[in-house]
Amino acid sequence: MSKRNDHHAVVIGIDDYPVSGLAPLKGPVNDAEDFYVWLRDPKGGDLQKENIHCIISKNFSTESAQPVPNQVEALFEPFITEGVQGRYGERLYIFAAGHGFGDPGDMGQTALYAANARKMFPWHIAITNYVDWLRRHAVFDELVLIMDCCRTVNTYHTIREPQYPTSKGRSAADQVRYFSAFAVGRGRVARERRFEDGRDSGIFTRSLLNALKTARPRQGRITGQVLKDHIHNSMDKFAGKARIDPPEIKLDSNRDITFLYRRAAEAVSVTVILEPYSGEETLLLSDGTFKEIRREKAKAATVILDLEPGLYKIAVSNTGRQEIFEVPNNERITI
Repeated sequence: MSKRNDHHAVVIGIDDYPVSGLAPLKGPVNDAEDFYVWLRDPKGGDLQKENIHCIISKNFSTESAQPVPNQVEALFEPFITEGVQGRYGERLYIFAAGHGFGDPGDMGQTALYAANARKMFPWHIAITNYVDWLRRHAVFDELVLIMDCCRTVNTYHTIREPQYPTSKGRSAADQVRYFSAFAVGRGRVARERRFEDGRDSGIFTRSLLNALKTARPRQGRITGQVLKDHIHNSMDKFAGKARIDPPEIKLDSNRDITFLYRRAAEAVSVTVILEPYSGEETLLLSDGTFKEIRREKAKAATVILDLEPGLYKIAVSNTGRQEIFEVPNNERITI
């Protein structure tokens, strides 16, 4: 399988806060490393190594109180520099784990404390502000935000907007698909624990990675809604004896992101033959309600689709070529 050249990621994990008075954590760096492994996995995110920009506190001495805000914010600069001019890529993953907080005046904003944060100088990275800017400027077609951190509110700690270029954004902003997953709701405390494998992890990250690896697909797809449902149904199992608050996961159900394609146990392989075939065809697959569930460019005159039993319509985009068929009764379709 070829790597997804147009997918990118920023991965942040901070365990140690030596000058802040905040208790050191044991899970964020492990969580960042585990998410990195999933991003690289051909059966997972399938990203190229050079497309993943990662910074973790383990790579600095504890006494140095790093990474500081500028070191983390530098990871976003290439996207913003090009984003001012236009689109950068198809999808951007942003994973952030550590101590975090919510803005007292804006319920939607969440930041990650930098390693050099102090009580009177709460240095931080305004993660959700960066996501909002990238979405407003349609820099990526899809944005995936994952934050495994607390979202408690301190009236003295407000989130400062980063020093990026200010503009109105682009008209395509409303077409950007998004998936935002927070370990907890605003004002709540995220939890970590030592799991049976001896590794300390955030409970939310463990549940998320499990969903990405094991969730049952719907029509062969692992979508944001599939992940959301799986996580909400499994969090208590991963919490063990820890008392947890539910996560907050936001997505646009009408424009959901497909993270993976995975064959369901009862799926049937359907062969689709394109006659004629020019190499420019895009296939549109709809379910029995004629809601589009899959769109992909046909890379060959014969395409194999793994589909669960049901009624479907397949069409070639911008043509009159289409066919309605039922699975398992039709395992060979010509359009």
